[in-house]
Amino acid sequence: MLAKLKTWLLSEQGILVTGAILTLIVLAESIFPPWAPYFVVYAIAAIYVPLALKTYAFGGFKAVLRSHWRLIAGILVVSIIWDQAIMTWLYDRVLVTVGLSGDPFYSLSAAIDELANGAAHKFGISYDTSLMLYAFFIVIWAPVGEELFYRGYMQGVLRQTRSFKVAALVSATFFGVRHATHLFFLWPDVPIVAATVWVMSTFVFGLLMSYLYEKTRSLYPLMVIHAAVNIVGIILSG
Repeated sequence: MLAKLKTWLLSEQGILVTGAILTLIVLAESIFPPWAPYFVVYAIAAIYVPLALKTYAFGGFKAVLRSHWRLIAGILVVSIIWDQAIMTWLYDRVLVTVGLSGDPFYSLSAAIDELANGAAHKFGISYDTSLMLYAFFIVIWAPVGEELFYRGYMQGVLRQTRSFKVAALVSATFFGVRHATHLFFLWPDVPIVAATVWVMSTFVFGLLMSYLYEKTRSLYPLMVIHAAVNIVGIILSG
């Protein structure tokens, strides 16, 4: 039974269904359970699946860094520019120009503030504490859990039978859509435009991580860059 399940999880159908199930889990966790909007079940599952199947590749950290440091540094710079200069600063300037600055329906930063305020009110904690819990997820868990699941599992397994382009597009699409689910905590006032912006931002970042994984065959640089981009985002937003 377990052998059949493992075989299925390593099939193309299994990958797509597992990705869809985990997306639905994080969507549900963002709305219904007492711990919403924090996604505990999804966070555990996203790490457990690739670890149980051993679908990831790490290699030696020093060897990977020595062989690919220029590529790693370049993608780190491009990732920060994309995240902070284009999808944050430039998009915010556009919103200011059209008179929509600070509107959570359009502004991703404002929507995340709404989410943090909603969580603070729900749990009877301060806004800062709510943001600290969120920061823990994106700085500690996200670089590990997301890279293990979307690149280590989805891309890694798909790459055995499909081209890099297909594997990267599939993993980056699931990665991007999953981020938008968090904003459903604000249901029924879901900020659709802000959620779409988040999908676009993380989809492109996912493609960059996919390319780096393809070239290095190691999750180490992906996890480091992922953490660095999130930390830079927290610092600049503060």
